[in-house]
Amino acid sequence: MIAAMVSETARRLGVLRRRTAATLIVLVVQFLVGMSLNLYVTIPTHHPGAGSGPYLSGALSSVLWSFSSGLPLLIVHVLIGVVLLLNGIELVVHSARSGRRAAVWLAAVGLTAIIFAGFNGASFLKYSQNISSMLMSAGFALAVTCYVAILSLAG
Repeated sequence: MIAAMVSETARRLGVLRRRTAATLIVLVVQFLVGMSLNLYVTIPTHHPGAGSGPYLSGALSSVLWSFSSGLPLLIVHVLIGVVLLLNGIELVVHSARSGRRAAVWLAAVGLTAIIFAGFNGASFLKYSQNISSMLMSAGFALAVTCYVAILSLAG
């Protein structure tokens, strides 16, 4: 009975490690796509949702516009962001199943950092302000830090 519980805990920690490592890889790909987008693509300042007006509706319009923008790097960047959001949610669940309280907190902060980066990405599309790009990278850095810490806890 105890051996089965230890085995199940070890299995859950293994799943957590693999999912966290995969999320870190996706975060690095997202960072590289984002940097390429920043350096080599000019996002039009006039598109649906851009400029002043209500933030949420404008940001949503901007994100929806990105899918039809014809800018492949922008489309990939937004799609990877959605994948990261789903991965972040999944990591919270796997952390809770692992029974490691610190991992749950770190996964929750990592998810919050991904959401923060996403909101600032939408803000960048809406307002074209460099600070939004800087804040996206801060969210990335915080998420990476949290997920590396989870790997060390689950190791």
